[in-house]
Amino acid sequence: MKSPSKATSKTVITAALPYANGPLHIGFLLEAIQADIYARFLRSMQKDVLYICASDMHGTPIEINAKKAGMEPEKFVDKYWKEHQQDAASFLISFDNFHKTHSKENKELSEHFFTQLKKKGFIYVKNMDVIYCPKCERTLPDRYVRGTCPLCGIADQYGDVCEGCGSVLKGTDLLNPKCSLCGTTPHIKSSPHYFFKLSVFTGKLKKWINSKSADLQLEVKNWLKEWLDKGLEDWCISRDAPYFGFEIPESRKECGEVKYFYVWLDAPIGYISSTKNYCEKQSDKPGKQKICRWEDYWKKGSTHHFIGKDISYFHFLFWPAMLMAMDIPLPKLTVHGFITVNGQKMSKSRGTFFTAKEFHKLYGAEALRFYYASHLERRVLDVDLNFDEFAAVINNVLVGKLGNFCYRTLTFAEKNYSELLAPKPTENKALTKKVLSLSEKIKKNYLAQDYHAVVKNILLITDHGNAYFQKAEPWKSKDDLKTKQAVSWCANLARNLAILINPILPEFSEKVLGSLGEKDLAFADIHFRWKGKVKNVPFLVNKVEIVRKEIFPLRLTVGKILEVKDHPNADSLYLLKVDLGHLGKKQVVAGLKKHFHKEELENRKAVFVANMKPAKLRGEMSEAMILAADDSAHVSILEVQKLNPGDEVHFDGTENSHAEITFEEFIKLIITVQAGNVYHSGKKLISPLEEVKVHGLNDGARVR
Repeated sequence: MKSPSKATSKTVITAALPYANGPLHIGFLLEAIQADIYARFLRSMQKDVLYICASDMHGTPIEINAKKAGMEPEKFVDKYWKEHQQDAASFLISFDNFHKTHSKENKELSEHFFTQLKKKGFIYVKNMDVIYCPKCERTLPDRYVRGTCPLCGIADQYGDVCEGCGSVLKGTDLLNPKCSLCGTTPHIKSSPHYFFKLSVFTGKLKKWINSKSADLQLEVKNWLKEWLDKGLEDWCISRDAPYFGFEIPESRKECGEVKYFYVWLDAPIGYISSTKNYCEKQSDKPGKQKICRWEDYWKKGSTHHFIGKDISYFHFLFWPAMLMAMDIPLPKLTVHGFITVNGQKMSKSRGTFFTAKEFHKLYGAEALRFYYASHLERRVLDVDLNFDEFAAVINNVLVGKLGNFCYRTLTFAEKNYSELLAPKPTENKALTKKVLSLSEKIKKNYLAQDYHAVVKNILLITDHGNAYFQKAEPWKSKDDLKTKQAVSWCANLARNLAILINPILPEFSEKVLGSLGEKDLAFADIHFRWKGKVKNVPFLVNKVEIVRKEIFPLRLTVGKILEVKDHPNADSLYLLKVDLGHLGKKQVVAGLKKHFHKEELENRKAVFVANMKPAKLRGEMSEAMILAADDSAHVSILEVQKLNPGDEVHFDGTENSHAEITFEEFIKLIITVQAGNVYHSGKKLISPLEEVKVHGLNDGARVR
């Protein structure tokens, strides 16, 4: 629904910017749908709403992964920028503008922010300790250092945020740090960097979080109080080369070397630059009399960010402090929890990771929108996509209640009446009053972002409608005037339900209203005065059938071979020291000595069976197994390039087992090579990032 031109108050709604390092997944969709429902609701309340987003395009991961893909960073990120827009549209996300942080608008505004903050004395240069990897010959951003958290003691944590205790860290804080790229122990060196005086905003931030205007969720307020009580440190806003991002003006002169804006400086500014891009496109349209300016939204209107709890620190401390310094009103924020799948963290290795494309292909858009809405409220709660519950909610509730009432009512009216008159005011008077009262309550639920309550109250109205239709038994006396009035009332109720559910199910709503000859209705259009012909009623919603993945007995995991030594008791065996990512480092006994020199194996990434039962082979413990293909003449390991240690590959349509397997069970599996690809029972070995290929072997080669 488009905002009416008479609307005056301007509101910008944003979803956090997805990183242009891969396709959208259902975790991002949780947030995008949550914000989309709110935007659609406000439009239906005749507010001037701008729902904007962008792809976040800067940082070391982009630079590194673009290099791995053999692409220039600009082309690498543009590929995902286009995919992000397609995926969002497929789930009916109604962005008014979807821009990019690597843009002229964002460069201009980032430099403007930096220059103004510097003039006001909020930015300075000082030397700081940075982590340098001698093997990679580069400074490592915090995200590219892994080690033990000094606060909670959990190992294998990134250098920016501990996933165990949630503490914000610096890479230099970690105990036993390792370079995430090569595994080398890095060292610390001094380097000049730009800092933003975050610490001076402590008092203002405390005042803000305790104000009514902030309207913070209770959980968020508690986090902020804890962080602020610990004290805020000034914030480093620059990064060393190599880095894909915007060069900081005058940095060569002031620091003696080029520095780049840290991604967390220019990414939130991307919200404003996307607004600016939208306004410039609107002002360029023929016939536009008023110039659309980003300041009209950000300085004179209101903004509302929807974010995940993992980026709360940046959005509630760094970003508001920058806005305070720039005299820009502070946004309101809604924080949501994580998405889990069948009770587990989303994981490619466990088969619980779904891209937007994968999920849409299986179940469509509105099933996920309805399921998410039925679980979302104002509190910061994790949402579990449990597939048994998902099927029950869609099939029994959406289809069985809401869909069933609207479809049976409208198809009955289409089949039996050439025209319906508006129901008399006396028809079902008490229930009409109850429905209108619940409709007002639903508006308040939407405004409070309590979508769980929205769904609950819509279903309550639906239950009233189903009971009324069933009690009227119109199929027994179709031509009776009272029966016709009852059907007319039910058709009006279906119309009102379509308006109420529109922010959550826009396609469902459009289908219902289309059969009544109406479209683009707002909440002000809720009433029981509709009359006319019901025609061309489409099928409104489909049941879902859960696709269960077959369990494959091997845990096929990528490992990096760190070291190769001769087996002390066997001439044909090597001892491999292998990094299996989050599974740790393992020793593997491999019969590859006749086929590979040690240096041919070192630092290569290959596929390992990570759930082999540990066994001693000629006196040495083997904790996993490397997979290799053999056609009697040649041997080739199953090598990968783009995947990281710990990532899992799987045969199409299957999920890897994590249960331990013996060697005797393993040798019963028949895995072969055809045209360079690896197959089991006709299913191809695949991964999200690259094909697992075998080179130089004849078809029929066995993988063992």
